[in-house]
This record gives sequence, C-alpha cells and structure tokens, in this order.
Amino acid sequence: MALRFVVLHHTGWPGRPDHYDLLLQTEAGESDFDLVLKTFASLTDEFPDGRSHSDTKARGVESGDPAHKANLLKLLTDHRRAYLTLEGPLSDNRGAVTRVDGGSFEFLGAPDPGWQAPRFTLGGEKLKGDFRLRHMGGGIYSFERLKR
Repeated sequence: MALRFVVLHHTGWPGRPDHYDLLLQTEAGESDFDLVLKTFASLTDEFPDGRSHSDTKARGVESGDPAHKANLLKLLTDHRRAYLTLEGPLSDNRGAVTRVDGGSFEFLGAPDPGWQAPRFTLGGEKLKGDFRLRHMGGGIYSFERLKR
C-alpha cells in the first residue's frame, strides 16, 4: 500500500485560531482507527507551501525562512488514518476541516526515527516535490521545499 498525505484547513474551533494541518502517513495501519498520521499544525492561517520568502538558494533549499510563519509547523499528537479522507464538522465542537491538498507520500531514504529532519516526496496538486521538516526546537518544525 502506498503511503499518503493530506492538508486540511481547520476552521471554527472556538478559542483557537484557524490553521492548516499537514498529516503524513508513516505506515499503512490495519484500520482507520490506527494512529499512523504524523500531524503538524501551521502557526498561521496561511497554506504551508514550503517555499522561500527570502534568498536561501545558496544553502540548496528554497525555503526554511523562519521569519515566514506559514512554513512553521507545530508537532501535534498522531492522528487516526481516517483523517486522510475526513471532511466536515468535527466532534466535541472542534470546528470543521476542509481538504485542500493530498496525494502520495514517500520518505527519501530511510525514515528519520527521531523526526529531526525527515526528507520526503509529496505528490499532491499544490504540494508536489521533495520536502523536509527541520526541527527548530520546542516541537516547532520548518517545512522546507528542497531544491532539485
């Protein structure tokens, strides 16, 4: 089974700002209840595209500008596989989610067991290409599009 990813726009959760969730399937799992989605939430209500908003090409990376908050993501608890196809209202008055992108997910090389700087390929409509998540500390990651 091919692994997948999804980006959900999470809105309307009382007391919490609207944001985007990036969910990466790390293993197939046996059912939709299995916690197999490594989940990250954007710090802003801007779509995290991994693109640079400053000149970082000298480092061979198109993004990673920590000043661009759309590409800063907070690690959340792992989510159920069901979130790959979920859209609409969430239980317990937690707002609603709308799918904005999704597709294939594949690690580049061996998976990074400590999730310090995993590299992977995404095959979505908006997110297509090679990326990495660079741990910045405190559960915050920089989502970076890798230069080909």
